[in-house]
Amino acid sequence: MIIDILNKVLFFLLIFSSLNIIRHGFFLIKSFKDSERFILDKKSLIVLGMSISYVLLIIMDGIKL
Repeated sequence: MIIDILNKVLFFLLIFSSLNIIRHGFFLIKSFKDSERFILDKKSLIVLGMSISYVLLIIMDGIKL
């Protein structure tokens, strides 16, 4: 019961992290095309870093419960 809930939460975090990385990648490509600087505030940078680290952790280890 608890493991099923935890698996669903971890899967939700994986989807959220992936969408966050795709979103920032899209904005980075858009800023390159428009010849603008890509600027992130501190909160976005922290969330992006956590998203990248979580996705890399899942790729390296997988979800093991």
